[in-house]
Amino acid sequence: MEYTISLTNKCNLRCSYCYERHLNTTYGSITPQIMHQITDFINRRSDAGTIYLFGGEPLLYKDEVKYFREHLNAKKFVITTNGTLLDEPFIQWCFERGVIINMSHDGAKCAERGVNREVLDANLKLLLQYQPETLVQLVYTKENLPQLYDNILYLKSLGVRRVSAAMDSFLVPDDPDSFGDLLREQWKKIAGISDIFIYELSVKKRNILEHKRSTCEICRQKVFINWDGRFYPCVQFQNIPEYRCGDLTVGIDAEQARKAHPDYSMMSERCKGCEIADYCRNSCACRKMGTTGTVRDISEAACMEEQVQILTALEMIANEKGGT
Repeated sequence: MEYTISLTNKCNLRCSYCYERHLNTTYGSITPQIMHQITDFINRRSDAGTIYLFGGEPLLYKDEVKYFREHLNAKKFVITTNGTLLDEPFIQWCFERGVIINMSHDGAKCAERGVNREVLDANLKLLLQYQPETLVQLVYTKENLPQLYDNILYLKSLGVRRVSAAMDSFLVPDDPDSFGDLLREQWKKIAGISDIFIYELSVKKRNILEHKRSTCEICRQKVFINWDGRFYPCVQFQNIPEYRCGDLTVGIDAEQARKAHPDYSMMSERCKGCEIADYCRNSCACRKMGTTGTVRDISEAACMEEQVQILTALEMIANEKGGT
């Protein structure tokens, strides 16, 4: 089981594309009591594969991060941070205990995040000294899509070897045709960058070669534990009562939500008849909810992104096989 533990939904940045700002939820943070109860709950189940320590910005609560690492029994620990609060003592502490740090950085310009890029650059370089395979998570918007390829090259120039490039979930293209052409152009160029791992294209290639379709079931393989101790399928469903699937008192109790939402894992309605739907991740309920506010459909922009990435991956596979 994968557990995502939200230490807080507060953050020291105000990124224009942040999902938390669109969830209309109460802001809060984990308490010592909840923290101890979460630890007891997970350890009693003895099924923790990966623990994701999440936010908001989880490094606002470094002591709580350390507590979970020292007291939870799990195979792997991963922190997702905006990078502004990283320092060498904490990075070293994580390195010595095998805690993986994923860091956000949008490239040459970080105007959407309202942060000094030089601070991020310095912290990223420091992190790479300890963790050379750091996954750097980039978000691209309608405004900076034309610079997506250049921004990945910028990260590479800092020493980054692994990048994830995700679209702003709330993006609405002004001209879908031009937007699609630009997406295609950028991802085709990205596919040609040597000596760098691009998460999205790597996953697409693997799924195509293995004929593997993504599955998405309420609390079957992963659980999101909110800072208040309530359980949800994933972050996009936090504080939506009808998708609540238990809490620290009753445990994981997702059967009612599964019965109420048989369409949770359905392929997006707009995918019907699509020739490449078998390779698509648009059955992901979190992705559907995050882009349209429903589990039945995906946004037009997200659909176009998926098509472009799949076509790019297919071309990469063909090239690797010698064009056959």
